[in-house]
Amino acid sequence: MTALALALLAAFALAACASPAPTPTLALAPAPAPAASPTLAPTPTPLPTATPMPAPTPTSAPAPLPAPTSTIAPAATSTPTPTPTRAAPTPTATPARATPTPAPTPTPAPTPTPAYAQVDVVVAGFTFQADVADTAALRALGLGGRDSLPANRAMWFVFDAAAPRQFWMRRMRFPLDIVWVSDGYVVTGVAERVPHPPPETPPSQLRNYSSVVPVRYVLEINAGLADQLGIVPGSRVSVVPR
Repeated sequence: MTALALALLAAFALAACASPAPTPTLALAPAPAPAASPTLAPTPTPLPTATPMPAPTPTSAPAPLPAPTSTIAPAATSTPTPTPTRAAPTPTATPARATPTPAPTPTPAPTPTPAYAQVDVVVAGFTFQADVADTAALRALGLGGRDSLPANRAMWFVFDAAAPRQFWMRRMRFPLDIVWVSDGYVVTGVAERVPHPPPETPPSQLRNYSSVVPVRYVLEINAGLADQLGIVPGSRVSVVPR
């Protein structure tokens, strides 16, 4: 019995080892239910804000008008003698201090032209209306100080006798032709286009212009006219008083 029981146990044990063990079945866990989305509570619509009306300003009651005061007629009185009122002194305006006006720069007066005797000097067929310088003072002045000389004007210098003569251009403002004329009214030479010196030139630096031969008369005309008219040594000169 014991042996039979042992044999049965052994057979059951072998059968158990030969049959594969059943695969355990995994129980699927139930899927979690989706979480319910929270429902937002509806936003309450704000009620329109009422604009507060300003409180009415209390109107003050008008002040009661004062009761009319009865006007008492003034008693008739004698008119007082008006007291003379001294007039206020008129203020004296203080004179404004005058701005000193600078003194104008004096303009040198032009050199007066002395009265000259007049003659007509005819040379090379042309007539010049000439001022006569026949004194020492008039000869020293000459045409100095004049600004110009018309084309038909001249100066006629007269000396007491024939002699070598020297002229300079003191105070001259324009150039000249100097015509030397003998005692017999014949041209002996011409100093042509003699220039005038600068105004500041001292007398010691002025150039002298001399006649070649003794002469008694000298004719001064505008520079260039001697050449233009053909005034040359040997030309005859005639003088006609005016």
